[in-house]
Amino acid sequence: MILPRFDVLVPETVDQACAMLVEHADEGVRLLAGGTDLLVDLRRPIIPYHVPRCDGCTTHPEGKVASTVRCEPSDPLMPAGGPLRAALEDPRHAAPKYLVSLHKLNQLKSIQVLGDGSLKVGALTTIAAIPRSPEIRRSWTALADGAANLGSPLVRNRGTLGGNIANARPAADTAVPAIALDGTLTLQGPSGTRTVAAEDFARGPGLSVMKPDEVLTEVHFPPPLPHAGSAYYKLANRKALEISTVGVAVWLALEKPGGPVKDVRVALGAVGPTPILAESVGEVLAGKTPDEKVLGKAAMAAAGDARPIDDHRGAAWYRVQMVELLTLRLLKTVVERIASHP
Repeated sequence: MILPRFDVLVPETVDQACAMLVEHADEGVRLLAGGTDLLVDLRRPIIPYHVPRCDGCTTHPEGKVASTVRCEPSDPLMPAGGPLRAALEDPRHAAPKYLVSLHKLNQLKSIQVLGDGSLKVGALTTIAAIPRSPEIRRSWTALADGAANLGSPLVRNRGTLGGNIANARPAADTAVPAIALDGTLTLQGPSGTRTVAAEDFARGPGLSVMKPDEVLTEVHFPPPLPHAGSAYYKLANRKALEISTVGVAVWLALEKPGGPVKDVRVALGAVGPTPILAESVGEVLAGKTPDEKVLGKAAMAAAGDARPIDDHRGAAWYRVQMVELLTLRLLKTVVERIASHP
C-alpha cells in the first residue's frame, strides 16, 4: 500500500482534537481512530482510478486513451487545467496533510450500563470488545451480532464502533443495528455537544451530518424493554473481509410472551444510499399477534422500503428478495428468543 505523506497530531482531550480540526481545516485534516477504513481510503493507487480518458491531443491523437501521462501544455486540445490534468489536481482526491489520532482518549473506550438500564458505548471501543460484553449479547444482541460479523479478527481488534458509524457507509455492520436499537450518537465540537438519532446520521454514501470540527464521542442505547429481543444478519459473498450484500437488523417488543407486538424496528443495510429504517414494518405489526401470516406481511413491507441498486455484489431484484427473506427469518428468531427467555 502506497500512502501519501502526512503528519500525525495526538490530542490529550476531545477539546484538543476539535481545536486541531479547526486549526488545520484549510490544509486538510482527518480523524484517525482504528484506521482500518481511513488508511485504505488514503492509499495512493499506482494508476489513479479517478483519472478520465484523454479526449484527444497531439500526445494522444487517437483520443480516448486511459493514461496518467501529462499531456504537453502546447497541445491545442489539452490546455492547462484540461480534463486530464484537472482530474489529477482535483482537491476532492487530495490527501490530508494532518491526521488527528484519537488513541490517547481513553475516556472514549468504555462499555457502561447506566443506572437507568441504558447502555453507553464509547466511540473508541473496539469492534472486538462489543460481542465480548455479556450485557450487550444479552440485551442488545443485534449490536453484538453486527460487531461479530464485521471484517476479520485483525480488523475487529483495530476498528472502532465510532469509526464504523462515522464513515456513514450504507452497509456498516454496526450502524444498521444501532438504528434498529434506537441508538443516539453524541457529537462534540468547539461549541459544545449535540445528539443525533442513529437513523438521521448518514445522508449519503460516506456523507453524514457530522460537522468537520466535530468528534463522535459515544453511542447511547435505551434500556431494554421486557419481552423484547433483537438480531442482525449479514448476507455476504464470503464470511470474512467482505462488505455485505444485504444487512438486516430487527428489534421487537411484545406486550407479553405470545402476545401482540408492542413495538418493532427493522433497519436495512446495503439496499439504499444510507442505512434505512423500514417504517412500514411497524405499520403492519403494531398490535398484532406475530403469527406466520402477519410476519410474512411485515417482511414484504420491509422489502418495499428497500431502495437497492445493481452492483458487483448483487442485483437490485436479488437484494429486495433477500430483504424479505431475512426480515422474516429474523422476526421469527426474535419471537422465539422472547418465548424462550421471557
